[in-house]
Amino acid sequence: MSLSAGSRAHSPMSSGRSSPQPRRRIDEDPTKKDPKYKRFSSSIDRALALFESNNLQEWADYISFLGRLLKALQSHPSLPLIPSKYLVAQRLAQCLNPRLPSGVHQKTIEVYSYIFSLIGRDGLSSDLALWTPGLTPVLSYASLTLKPHYLDLLERFYLPIGTALRPALKALVLALLPGIDEEGGEYFDKTLALIDAIRKEVQDDAYFWQCVLLATITAPARRQGALAFLGRRLPKLDGTARNGDEGDGKTEEERKAEADALINPEPGLLVRAFCAGLGDEQLLVQRGFLDLLVTEIPLSSLVLQEKVSKADLELLITSAAGVVMRRDMSLNRRLWAWFLGPEETNSQEYFEKHGLEALVHGLLKMLDMPDATPVERARPYRICLSLMDRWEVGSLVAPKLFLPAVESLLAYEQSALSKEAYAEVFRSASMFFDGVEAGLIWGQMLDKINTAFTTGGESAIKHLQTVRFIIRTFNVREEEMVLVHAPLVVLSILKYLGTDRKNEDTSTQELWANGFLLAEEIWELVPLVALKPLATMSPLNEDLNQSVLETIQRFYKRDQVRSTDGSTTAAPFQLLQVAECIFKDSAFTVQKALNDNTNDIGIRCRLFVNVSRKIPKISDWSGAKSLISSFLSKLQVYPVPYDALRGMANMVAALYSKGYLGINDTDALVASITNGLWFYLSPDAPKFHVESVKALWNLQNALGDRRVEAAVATVMTSNSVVGAEPGRNFAVLWVHSVGGIGGNAYHIMLTRPLFLFLDSLVDDGTEMSIFARGWLQTLPSINKLFWIFVEKLLECQFLKDPGERDGNGAPRQRPIFAEDDCLEIATYYFQTLLNILRYATNNMMAQLATELVVNGDESKAAVLRECGYGEEEMTLQTFFAKAVVRAIDGDAGEQPTAERVSTLHKMALGVLHQLLLSPYSKALADMELEDILTERLISVINTKETYSQVSLLDVLHASLKLSLNRPSSHLGHLRQLSRGPDPSKIGPRPSSVSTDQEKMAPPPQFTPPQQLLKCLIGGFSSVSSRPVLDSWIFFLGECLPLISDVIFQMLIPLVECLCNQIKITFESLKAVFRDTEKLHVPESGGKSPESTLVALLNGLEQILAAAHERLLIEELKSAGPKSPDAHSGGFFGNMVSGVFAAESPQSRSAAANNRLTVLLCFQDTVKICYSIWSWGDVNNNNGNLDAGSKESWGYTSLRMKGRARRILEHMFAAETLECLETLIELWPGRTAPLGERKVASIFRLVNVLDGSRPKHTIPAIFNAVYSRTNPGALDPSRRSTLTADLSDVDVVVFLVEYARSLEDDAMDEIWADCMVFLRDVLANPFPHRQILSSLLSFTATLGEKVDNTNFGEQRRMRKELGDLFLRMLTAVFTVTPVGSRPLEPPPQSASSDRGEHEGETRHDRPIKGKAIPDDIVPILVSIIPELRKVVVEPDRVITASVSISTSLIGPIFRSKSFPQNVSSALLELVYQLTRLQNNQKAWKKELSDVFLDPRFFHSPPALVKEKWATLARQYLLADRERMMELLSRITPPTTAGVLFGVGAASARQEADRRTALNLKRIAFLIFAAEQDTFVPKLTELEEKLVELLSATAVSSPSSATRGEVYLVLRALALRTSPVHMSSLWPLINSELTNALIALVPDGDPERIFNDASILQACKLLDTLLVIAPDEFQLHEWLFVTDTIEAVYHTHDWNPTALVDQVAIEMNIPGAGGGSRRKGIPAYDVVEHGSGGKGGRRPWFKGGEVKGEDVDVRRDLAAPFLRNLSIATYEGTYAMGKPDFGGVEDAMVADLFGEVVAP
Repeated sequence: MSLSAGSRAHSPMSSGRSSPQPRRRIDEDPTKKDPKYKRFSSSIDRALALFESNNLQEWADYISFLGRLLKALQSHPSLPLIPSKYLVAQRLAQCLNPRLPSGVHQKTIEVYSYIFSLIGRDGLSSDLALWTPGLTPVLSYASLTLKPHYLDLLERFYLPIGTALRPALKALVLALLPGIDEEGGEYFDKTLALIDAIRKEVQDDAYFWQCVLLATITAPARRQGALAFLGRRLPKLDGTARNGDEGDGKTEEERKAEADALINPEPGLLVRAFCAGLGDEQLLVQRGFLDLLVTEIPLSSLVLQEKVSKADLELLITSAAGVVMRRDMSLNRRLWAWFLGPEETNSQEYFEKHGLEALVHGLLKMLDMPDATPVERARPYRICLSLMDRWEVGSLVAPKLFLPAVESLLAYEQSALSKEAYAEVFRSASMFFDGVEAGLIWGQMLDKINTAFTTGGESAIKHLQTVRFIIRTFNVREEEMVLVHAPLVVLSILKYLGTDRKNEDTSTQELWANGFLLAEEIWELVPLVALKPLATMSPLNEDLNQSVLETIQRFYKRDQVRSTDGSTTAAPFQLLQVAECIFKDSAFTVQKALNDNTNDIGIRCRLFVNVSRKIPKISDWSGAKSLISSFLSKLQVYPVPYDALRGMANMVAALYSKGYLGINDTDALVASITNGLWFYLSPDAPKFHVESVKALWNLQNALGDRRVEAAVATVMTSNSVVGAEPGRNFAVLWVHSVGGIGGNAYHIMLTRPLFLFLDSLVDDGTEMSIFARGWLQTLPSINKLFWIFVEKLLECQFLKDPGERDGNGAPRQRPIFAEDDCLEIATYYFQTLLNILRYATNNMMAQLATELVVNGDESKAAVLRECGYGEEEMTLQTFFAKAVVRAIDGDAGEQPTAERVSTLHKMALGVLHQLLLSPYSKALADMELEDILTERLISVINTKETYSQVSLLDVLHASLKLSLNRPSSHLGHLRQLSRGPDPSKIGPRPSSVSTDQEKMAPPPQFTPPQQLLKCLIGGFSSVSSRPVLDSWIFFLGECLPLISDVIFQMLIPLVECLCNQIKITFESLKAVFRDTEKLHVPESGGKSPESTLVALLNGLEQILAAAHERLLIEELKSAGPKSPDAHSGGFFGNMVSGVFAAESPQSRSAAANNRLTVLLCFQDTVKICYSIWSWGDVNNNNGNLDAGSKESWGYTSLRMKGRARRILEHMFAAETLECLETLIELWPGRTAPLGERKVASIFRLVNVLDGSRPKHTIPAIFNAVYSRTNPGALDPSRRSTLTADLSDVDVVVFLVEYARSLEDDAMDEIWADCMVFLRDVLANPFPHRQILSSLLSFTATLGEKVDNTNFGEQRRMRKELGDLFLRMLTAVFTVTPVGSRPLEPPPQSASSDRGEHEGETRHDRPIKGKAIPDDIVPILVSIIPELRKVVVEPDRVITASVSISTSLIGPIFRSKSFPQNVSSALLELVYQLTRLQNNQKAWKKELSDVFLDPRFFHSPPALVKEKWATLARQYLLADRERMMELLSRITPPTTAGVLFGVGAASARQEADRRTALNLKRIAFLIFAAEQDTFVPKLTELEEKLVELLSATAVSSPSSATRGEVYLVLRALALRTSPVHMSSLWPLINSELTNALIALVPDGDPERIFNDASILQACKLLDTLLVIAPDEFQLHEWLFVTDTIEAVYHTHDWNPTALVDQVAIEMNIPGAGGGSRRKGIPAYDVVEHGSGGKGGRRPWFKGGEVKGEDVDVRRDLAAPFLRNLSIATYEGTYAMGKPDFGGVEDAMVADLFGEVVAP
């Protein structure tokens, strides 16, 4: 660095204040009595004082200092001693700071040279550890002018000391490696020669090479230089000469000795050095090490094959294979050269022999890493993919790794922490899969299948699941796969499955079932277009067919990869040949299953169907007859197992479609299958309804004719069926057919069975008739039934339009029915239609009046026009009326026809009568039926058709009533003339006193008819009454008007009975669908559970509706007149409203009792309806359903869910508040803690109820709140009866979650109500004190949702909400201040024995019958991030933040229980406040005060690392000068006035306490900050540390603060990049040296180091050894033996590392023999040295136990020092990663684990 004139260069950070006086070493002679020496020492001290007294700022100051020092040294050249040599060495090291200019460095080297010449070789040898650390880093930053001086220094003074260089050899190698990292450098050769000279002088090649290899491993920044040295000096391991070294004069024995030195005492370091180079980040370094492997250490060398352990060889080969991740051709080319050997060898055999096993084992270990990150899990897949680029390697590796790789991915799918993590690994695995050849993939799958079926056992199913995982997960749809391999594997599976089972246990059956499923999945891959018939296909002969499996296995066992010419072996069979075999084998397995009665027949049949669909017809297949015979024999069993029956039905459809079945066989099979499926259509067991109907329609679609309809009709009319079974089964068939399965062609299969079913209506007394009546009355698709009648009536061509009529309505020419007209058919249709209409409900008649005949169907419109019905659209009701008119207009032409025509007229008139009785018959008024019927009646007056006359009269009466709705009719005109004024438009007459008294009189009390009540209850409860339950419900509905006066007395028994029966029926319905092997058929007495449930719900709804209607009438009568002055005074009305009203107590009591009765019944109904609704809710389903009946369950549950929802809608419309409270009581989230309340099905129900809109629900919730907090302020009509066991907290918790579940657009509906409610609460907040915190959350939720809508753009409205929020926040802190109730308990600490008990009761909301209000802290945590949306304006945000900080955070921080009262949620709240913009004044002071509070360091370490550190980081961003303020609080040590004064000891202790606290604060802030945050302040920080380190035992502050100084240094080492730490290393080295020497007896005569200081010094050394910064590598040898001598050394070895020397001086016994006190473990090499997977972990965990019975030196320091060197070497050898997390945890534990007196 050069300085221009007039510029000032700042001093580097190491040059500041004077460093402390170093301690003397063990071997130092403290007495120097020679006068010359004293003068010499005095001159040296004066020169050093220049550094001490002056704060050197410019480089000239350094030159001056060095000149003065050199002059002082030259003043006594005769003395070979250096006075104050430790301080001189430290100052010289500081002058070599890389930030100083080169001139200073040169002057420093000059001083070094003179010192070395003065002390001589022996002096340098003895003080090597003193002078060397300052010189080692120089070459990494030396300028070109400095390098020759530096190299000359080493060559001149270091080489002569010879073997004495051994302890510092690794450091010297590291120091010189930067000089050879550029091969074209000016001083490259000189540096290389110097390294060679050092190697020669050390006289131990093995030790030298171990140091070089260690340097390669530990110093990535110097690895380029190490590569250059290895490239030139690495000996040939086979003992031959290197290229260019043939003339060096070395014998073969000498070369062999050099090679042995490289791998002695063992070659592990050589392997790890290459692994480190191969894993380097620089591409050139990786390339260089690969070149060395290719040229110097081939894969076939004896070293790798014999001397290196298998584990090390795996490590080397996998590290080399890892370079393919760079996707660089230069690296890959070198890797292939190393893997495949010389060109003259067979490359594939070479790799298979020497490297395949190691590579495969290494990759398998990489795959088997359960705790690896997603990137690490994906690494082996990427490596395998890249290895596939060379077929010589990939073809050998892929077969051995394919299945393990797939199994590893399958295991990771189950254990992955997230879907994203699995997706990352899957992408790599998928790319590897795509790179593997298809033949290899399917061959491996076939091996898995073969293993599964040949070995069996528990693992067999796992083998098949692995194959299914491959099919399901990866891309197996390439052309070669689906056309060649997939059919072959399917055929192989069928060959295995076609063999006889060895046993029939459960596991074998499951294995076979999985095999068929696998075959089905694979067959789905085969495309249909590929299986086209070929003209030249030869079938397989019998001999070849027997050996198909062996042929396929031989095909996959061959070499699947491409040969050198790129050719592949053709498939053994043609695709159609394989398909034919698959077809025959699948048919054989089905037939075998039918004969053996196996359980997997359904799976086999499904496979055969899928196969037959894709394969063209096989002309010579002879197995069809035997298969049909097996079908027929199986169908003789009754009932046939459903899986088999459904499978056979689908197979018959498939066989018929392909032409394998004849007419006779088809008829027999269809009849038998239909008969079997008919059993499973029983409504008592709805498990397979949908599936059975689908099977029948599958047959129907395949046949295309009416044979299935005929088979169904045959079954319905067979003699074996009794009662209503045919009708009940048909009802199931109808519902699912018209519901979508049958489509618009449902009539093809249902017409004839429908009429057979409807014929039962004729016989009123039969079970079938009763069931048909109930079915019609509840049929939702009745319109489709009527459409069948329309079609049939249109076929009756003799029903003609009579044409023009005269004025009286008679046709001018009546039609005459001929003898050959099919009158009986028309009569039958009318009779059946009449039977339907006789039992028609309002819903049926409404559909008749609204459903159109054509409905957009042009074909129907054309038929209508052809038959003369006109062009206009008409309803079904109109069509039937016109058809009836056509029928009754016709006359008989001859006498034999008269009876037939009369019967036709009777049936037609009956139909018309029913149509006219309909409440929806108003549309028929325009047909002028009364005229037509009158005329027709006149025409038959003189006839004998008496019945026809009666029928006509009935119809005429109905038509006349209908004509009243037509003003143009005679009767309608008269009605208009006679109608007076509308009574509803006349105002009420004035009320008299008697009328008022009549209204106020209590209603009379009646005794209910007990027999009727008993009858009703018995009818509902009896199982035998279930077939006619609909009649009972109808009877109840007819009785309700009769019992209205006593309905309240009968309500509770009736509702209780209905609810109990609903529960029983509902449980039986759920039991039907449970996952059981046997079909559960409940005892329903002839009525299905679902129909029973619907009927009971209908009855319950009717009685509740009648009771509530009666209740409203009575309340209207009993309500007193309102005062004229009463008016609404807010949302809840006037609180005194109705207080002074004159009302009878008896009347109010009776009305209240009746209301309570009704509401209790409502409550029970809501609960039972919610249980039914939630059963149909997929999210609440417990998953115990039978998967095979999922579709039927879905249909049934949806139907029940809809019915329950309609009842709930009606009840909500009637009593919103009470029903809502019942749902809140059912909500499980009200007892869950904040943050764990899941939105349950309750909210989905509330949000979908038509009668429960937010504008209705929100006011109801407000009423529920006020009913519990301040009921006197609520209008009596809005109060809750409090029948639900809820508190105000429960209701408000529901309010908050409900508001969150609403759509944002709903705010427009509820805004006004919410504002009025919040204003009323804030007007009198005290009654609501328990719920204010939750209401604050509710207010914030409103603000967040309004912000997302256009509705929220109104400024006035948003301002009002912000005001309310701020007022609510103030009310929370005012009404319930901090400390009035416990906050969230603090996190459990190690010293608390009751923490676990508190944690157990923390989330228990119900305490003594009451709910605990939500804590304000987590509520505010959720609000703060969205605070700007709530209060909008920035100044309001600041106001809210200041309020929170002042009222909540500040009192907690300043309380006496701090920091035990601080929770994680509170700190999260502070953190959210710090994230708000321009908000520093709200929290900065509080954090500043808490960091300055001595009690802060009592905080739990876990909370500190999780929360406090983050807060400190935010604090530093807001206050960047806080560090300087803390530094200014630290005073330099002084001795004046404290040595002998009064209170000197206490004053010193107080100064020590303050200094220690400030140092810990500084250390914490450094630790919490981001990397390199305090680099600009490093100079000031270092100066202050140097001042403190100069303290003595009697200064103030004293040396007792040394331990805290070491904490600061630890924090700097963790949070400062090594490049900025250069100036601190001399200081750190000096302090560590002095601290370790202090452990030796008499090593600290001045008592500078106490136990705490020594312990912290050991922890500082521990931290540096774990994180191992690059610069520290140069100084590591001073403290520990970091070379191979730590493990391999002689018995007379004398260590030079300070730790080992101190251990010897302290008489620390060997491993396992030391003192073990207080449970402290002996040193574990694996734990510290990362022999396991944990990396290099620290020895000290932080917060070690201290006490009177614990000796720090003996119980803590001694175990640490005992094996530190060997543990450090083992950590380097294992190439473990530093455990930064463990180091940080130890740091936090030391900062916050010790008690500091306040």
